[in-house]
Amino acid sequence: MIDEPSIRNEVRERVWSQLREVARPDSRFAWDFGEFIADYVGSETGADRLLELADDHDCGTWLVTPDNNLDPLRERLIERSIPFLMPTYGIRRGFLSLDPADVPDGQAAFAATLDGMTRFADRVPLETLEADHPSLDIMVTGASFVTPDGLRMGKGHGFFDLEWAMLRRVGLATADTLVVAAVHDVQLLPEADAPSGMVADHDTVVDHVVTPTRTHRVEGERQKPSGIRWPLLTEAEIRSIPPLETLWHRDGRPTTDDA
Repeated sequence: MIDEPSIRNEVRERVWSQLREVARPDSRFAWDFGEFIADYVGSETGADRLLELADDHDCGTWLVTPDNNLDPLRERLIERSIPFLMPTYGIRRGFLSLDPADVPDGQAAFAATLDGMTRFADRVPLETLEADHPSLDIMVTGASFVTPDGLRMGKGHGFFDLEWAMLRRVGLATADTLVVAAVHDVQLLPEADAPSGMVADHDTVVDHVVTPTRTHRVEGERQKPSGIRWPLLTEAEIRSIPPLETLWHRDGRPTTDDA
C-alpha cells in the first residue's frame, strides 16, 4: 500500500527487539511482529487506564482494532455492556459489530478474541454503518511504536490509516473522535529517540497514548486525514478490502497507481 521510509522500519526493528522481552507470543505468528500487534505484560492494566480515559471524555461509541493487546479492553467493554465495532483482520471482511447482550454469561473473555468476535459479532456493511451507526467517540488501536508527538506506526501495511479514512469518509469518524494508541512502555519512544519529520499527510496521528504505567496526552494539534488518498493504493489492494472497494466505486473509481 504505502512505501515505508527506511527510518520507520529501523525504529520498528529497534523497538521489536525490546518488545520481545515483555511480549506474549501468538501461536500463529510466534515472534514475527511484522505480522501481528503483540499482547504484552500489563495489557490488562492498560485496558483499565483506557476505560478511565474514555470515562473522562464521556465516550460511549467505540471502535477497537483486532490487535492482541486489546483483548482485555474488548473483554471489559463486554462486561460493562458497551457495544463496539471492530475491523476484521486486514479489513478483508469489513467491520464487525458486537452487542454484549449476544454474549452468553461467562463467555466475555472468549468473545473478546478474534475467534470469539467471529462467533458472536455481526458483520456490518459500510452502507449500514453510514446509515444507522452514530459517530464514534473513540477509536483505539495498538501499534508497533508511537512517538511523543502522536505518530503511530503499525506493522507497515497502513490498515488503521485506511480504517480512519473510510470511516471519516462516511461520517463515523469526525474531528471530535478521540484516537488512542495502546502500547507497552517500550513502544512509546523517549523524546530523545524519536526521529523528527516522520509524519506524512496520510498518517492518522493519535491524541493519547496509553501504556500499563501512564497515559500520555499528545500536545498540540495535528490535522488528521479527511479522506482516502487513492493514489497511494493499487487497484488490487482496493479490491481486496470490500468497504474500500465500495467507496472506490462511489467516488467514480479515481486513479490509483495501477489503475
